[in-house]
Amino acid sequence: MTARIKPDVLQALQDWKAGKPVDTLEIGHVHRMKEVPGFSPTIDTSQHLHQDQDRAHAYVFHLIELFQLNGVPAEHEDFLKACDDYELTFDWGVEIQVVAGGGWRKDVEELNSERDAAESLAWKALRFGWARAIEGHKESLYITVTNPAVVSAT
Repeated sequence: MTARIKPDVLQALQDWKAGKPVDTLEIGHVHRMKEVPGFSPTIDTSQHLHQDQDRAHAYVFHLIELFQLNGVPAEHEDFLKACDDYELTFDWGVEIQVVAGGGWRKDVEELNSERDAAESLAWKALRFGWARAIEGHKESLYITVTNPAVVSAT
């Protein structure tokens, strides 16, 4: 059984594809976490990750468009399995190769934060609508994004 996509999600997708601004959240993490045996993971301040909000949100809308075409799975596990296939159809701007046993090559691991955050936002939007997916955060986390592919073409 597939879920129906809410109108505000379809509107956000339409606005994105038209190059119009879309209100959203800043997604992804700026630091890697490091494991500390016997304690909770801590922030590894020695590595600052580049966050590409345009790329992350382009992936969000890539997913939404594919799930609009192919249906939204009712179960999160099925959604994640579909994302494993869909992420390979997205232009990340770098060469992506899947390594044996799953996962990506080490040199593109920095994309994991963007990928995971984009998949999380897409899931929430597809399940609850765009407004509910982004509500309830600190004001400083809200941003407006536009599709750079459309903006650069005009």
